[in-house]
This record gives sequence, C-alpha cells and structure tokens, in this order.
Amino acid sequence: MIMHIQDAKSPKQAWDTLVKMYITNTQARKMQFKQELHNLEKNKMNINDYSTKVKNLVDVLAYIGAPVDDEDFNGRHLEWTWKRR
Repeated sequence: MIMHIQDAKSPKQAWDTLVKMYITNTQARKMQFKQELHNLEKNKMNINDYSTKVKNLVDVLAYIGAPVDDEDFNGRHLEWTWKRR
C-alpha cells in the first residue's frame, strides 16, 4: 500500500489516493458479490447449505455498504422452491 502513496506531495494527496483505491475496490467487490448472489443456483446443495450461502452473500453485501432489500432476498432465497414444483 505504501507504494501507492510514497510519491504523494502532501498528507491530503496521500489520503485522497487511499480513498480512491478503497472506493474502487469496494465497488468491484459489490459487483462481484451481487453477481455471485444473482447467479447462485441450488444445484446439489441441500437447503441448509444453500440458505447459508445466500445468507453469507447478503451479509457480506450489507457489510460493504450494498444491502440487499428484503424483497430481493426473499425472492432469490425461495426461488429454488418454485423451480422444484
């Protein structure tokens, strides 16, 4: 990380560089986890494993500032049930 700010001319410039890096990284992570949640399929997972995977993805998204609303969560979480009927 130090290599990204070692040439900064002021503490503010170093801070601004770190903030930009953090924001870019967070946005990429948000996209990654949202895509993973969207593409998640039950396949051969049992209900407990599937539910845990969905909950973990939703928790991570909330932690990084991209909470999944209840409607999206419930729809995605229960989708596999409807496919089995």
